[in-house]
Amino acid sequence: MISVIGAGPAGSFYASQEKKEEVHVFEEHAKCGVPVACTGILTDSIKRVTSIDPALVISKIERFKIVAPSGKSIYINLDKTNLVLDRARFDQSLVLKAMDNGANIHLNERFLGYKKIDNGYRIKTTKKTYDTSMIVGADGPKSSVAKTAGIYGNRKFITGWQARCKYPGLEEGVTEIRLNLGEFSWIVPEDNKIARVGVIGQNNAQLKRDYQKLLGKAKIIEDQSGIIPLYNPKQQLRKNGEDIFLIGDAATQVKATTYGGIIYGMLAGKYLAENKETYPSVFNGKLGKDLWISLKMREMMNAMTEKQSEKLIDIFSKQQNKKFLEANDRDFPSKFVVQLLMKEAGLWKLGFGIFKNRMLGK
Repeated sequence: MISVIGAGPAGSFYASQEKKEEVHVFEEHAKCGVPVACTGILTDSIKRVTSIDPALVISKIERFKIVAPSGKSIYINLDKTNLVLDRARFDQSLVLKAMDNGANIHLNERFLGYKKIDNGYRIKTTKKTYDTSMIVGADGPKSSVAKTAGIYGNRKFITGWQARCKYPGLEEGVTEIRLNLGEFSWIVPEDNKIARVGVIGQNNAQLKRDYQKLLGKAKIIEDQSGIIPLYNPKQQLRKNGEDIFLIGDAATQVKATTYGGIIYGMLAGKYLAENKETYPSVFNGKLGKDLWISLKMREMMNAMTEKQSEKLIDIFSKQQNKKFLEANDRDFPSKFVVQLLMKEAGLWKLGFGIFKNRMLGK
């Protein structure tokens, strides 16, 4: 028996892929997918992992609008449409796929800890104990599995203030990004009246002021705020010599540019199901570079002045740079960052040159 702690996208997707042993998924909430604490927007890269049922799609994003503090802006047309999902139903659809694969789902049952036994582990929940051969921690940013296993590491968190709102002046099909509000801010429309509006950063008075500024006259329908882990390149994905693994937010597998982690968490589940022995090296080898680039990009963007933000808008307004952004997937920057640096010398002055040596292995 394999025990998966957490029925979010990472845990449920892993359970839908694991073919070698019986899987039990333990979810602390009475219903999967709630409460929602995520924007639920996916790039076309989700096709690397799974197909999306059209019934789960609330709206489609065709363009991004990036706005500098002065009001200067640029539209980026997307070659490949982004999907805005009904996030709760998306999670629930993955649980159904796990059940179709034979997984047993335990709702309203929280993981309390484990101890080592001769043939594996004995886990304790709020309801009973279970003997298991393997534990998969997919239990979010403050993973109890990671803490109990002693592989929690040096974690840092940021706060995402988000609400589903009635928001005036929306452009359907256009996600708006406003620079210099928090570390990252967004207005993602569901239609021409309702949007998912949020800002992310260190949880302090300034972030709250930025959030209120972004909300403006919006009327909140539902609060969807939560914490997000900052990617840690040194995070252990497996407890040394044991069959205890971390995936998704529990493993800090979140890209720091936009703080999205659905695709990375699901890919982690895929690699773990394919081969538990190679999972850490495969994940880090295929995706670690992208997560590191995203982390460094975030550090640089956080340090930008308003003047530098406007310079960034000017650089991306150039036709060749704009087309480059439109054609490439932001989820995997390693595929295009060096080429963009070669095309645009202005980015070097903003500090982006750090990526060239890393990407070239220097």
